[in-house]
Formats: sequence, structure tokens, C-alpha cells
Amino acid sequence: MVAQIVRQGSASFSGVRPLNPSRDLAQVTLLLEEAFRQDLSALHAWARVPVLRNIGAALTATAFMPVSTDNLRGFVYEQDGRIIGNVTLTLDNQRSARWMISNVAVAEKFRRRGLARQLMQAAIDEARARNARWLILNVRPWNDSAQRLYKALGFEAVDTETQYVRARAHTFEETALPLRRLRVAEYRAAYQLALDSVSELLREFRPPLKADFALRWEDRLSERTLDFFAMQSTERWGWFQGDTLTATMTLHAQKLGTPHKLELYVSPQARGSVERGLVAAALKRLAAFPQRDIHTRALMGHSELVSALTDAGFSATRGLTLMYKNFRY
Repeated sequence: MVAQIVRQGSASFSGVRPLNPSRDLAQVTLLLEEAFRQDLSALHAWARVPVLRNIGAALTATAFMPVSTDNLRGFVYEQDGRIIGNVTLTLDNQRSARWMISNVAVAEKFRRRGLARQLMQAAIDEARARNARWLILNVRPWNDSAQRLYKALGFEAVDTETQYVRARAHTFEETALPLRRLRVAEYRAAYQLALDSVSELLREFRPPLKADFALRWEDRLSERTLDFFAMQSTERWGWFQGDTLTATMTLHAQKLGTPHKLELYVSPQARGSVERGLVAAALKRLAAFPQRDIHTRALMGHSELVSALTDAGFSATRGLTLMYKNFRY
């Protein structure tokens, strides 16, 4: 049933209404801190002390809920003057046909009463009124109840990106692929391989960033500057079949105490045959740097890479499932 948006009125009002930033921001921020505490480690410590929790919420209010503009809409569920639910709707990447739902939160004591559905329906109706073609959102893969709600409202899963960490040495008996350093002239081919390695929907909603592949000279200059001041080494390596770039490895190897970062891409035609060797090559190269944790990401749709990372001692930590809804007019 379509949620009915009711204008804010007396203190006895209960229901969904548009967000009023000047009035609602403090309560909304505290609600979001409660709902997403596990994802906000800095606020988690504050949350144990009521005074510090209020101060922390005030300091981070603009991070939770930017100043309202034509490209940002919000709805809250108010009950007797208290905000117990929230949803945010923003224009995604300045594309007028695509909007993003975020900050779907309901106070713990009021869950499983249909409030989240009403808030979501309000956001869907608003996006439709603004002639949106797409609605997207992120959800934790373990949040089954939220995923069931989103699917019931017409959302479909695109893929799940999971973060992996290798915290200590782990035996991985695999022959490393014979990689070589990429030349600047080959960076564009590496970017194209990254595009080819993800699904059409991911290319539509969350494509690999060109800046990550240093295609422009200003990106390379920024990268070298960051490497110098952060005391890290950014390296791009590739594996070729004949003259065709088939797999890539980008390292952000750290010389100080922060974790190494690793990005891996494999051509769809080579999936299932090179992932283990690619991971082995990354570990071999990183062995030349101080021993640190290694952070990387993988799409669950690339099961061969997930399997290779797991066998090499990487553990899944956090993940996000991207979902979308297509308005068919």
C-alpha cells in the first residue's frame, strides 16, 4: 500500500512526513548513529557516554544529512514528537534519471511494524514523481529482513562487493603468474579490462573509476605526490596472453604501518584459470615490502577470485549488496 505522507502538525502526530532539516537533524543523526553503530567506529565509542554521544552526533550531523537541496529529499516517521524512522533520497552522481536511497533506519523498539516499508514507499513515490528511471540502494548482505523488504518493493540484486583482509602469513602453494609492470601507454587497456570484467548493470551504476587507472597526467601527478607523502608505492602489473592484456594487479604497498591495498581484475574469457596465480603473484610482490595486513575487494559474482583469496588466507570482513529498481513507464 502506498504510504500516505502527512504534513507535520501537533505533538500527537504519528506517520511519515518530509524531513525538516532545521527541526529534525539532531534526532535523525542520533537515530542513524543507533542504527549504523557497527559501521561508525568513531561514534561507537561516543555512544557509550550520553553527553559525548550528543556532542558527536552534532559534530557529524552534516555528514549524515547534508543541507537540503533540490537533489536531496528526506522523510521521517514521527510518533508523538519523536522521530523513530528515516530515509534519504539523493540524486546519484548528478544523473537526473537515477536516484539513490540511503539511511533507511528505524529505532530498534519500533521495528517489524511496517515503518520501513512506509518510508521506502515514500521515497519510491518521490523518485517516480521526479521522473526517475532507476532507484538504487546498498544493503548489508547479512541483512535478510531488509533484502526481503526491498525485493518485495521491486528491487533486484546487482552484485555484492566484499572486503577481504589477510592479517597474517598463510601457506599458499601456488605458482605465481609471470606479470610485468604496465607501461603508461597500457593504462587505458587496463581500464578497459576492468570495465569488461564487471556486469553491464555495474558498469551502469558503479563502474571502475578512471582516476584509479591514472589515465590523465594530472591523476599520475596526484598519485606520485600521495605516494611520496604517504610513503607508499603504487604499482600496476599485467599478465598478457600474446599481446592481449588478460589480468591486472594494482598494489598500493605501504612502507609505514598502514595496510597494503590490492586490486585485481581478470578478463571474463580467462576466468577460472588465472585467479590463483594472480593472487600468488600479488603476495610474492608484497613480500618485498614490510609485512602488513593486506586489504582487497572482490565481487561475489567472481566466485573464482573469491575462492582464490580465501585459499590464500584472506578473510571476508564487510560487504555491500547493490540493488536496483527500474521504473518502466
